Amino acid sequence: MTDTEKLQFLLSKLQETADRKHCEDGDYYSPSDNGSYDDAFDDGADYGEVEFARSLLQQLNLQTQIAPHLK
Repeated sequence: MTDTEKLQFLLSKLQETADRKHCEDGDYYSPSDNGSYDDAFDDGADYGEVEFARSLLQQLNLQTQIAPHLK
């Protein structure tokens, strides 16, 4: 696998994660929505992964827009 293929794979996995719908994306969230307040920890961990992927992709997009102007 070439470096370009590795990067494309990584970016596709980031996009898949960023595109995941999460319970906290809605207007209202209750930890008991999944059946148990104990699920709140797992919901938070999942949401952290989704938000991290979204944030990273947003930063990469911004950097690619700015970088040509820095030369």
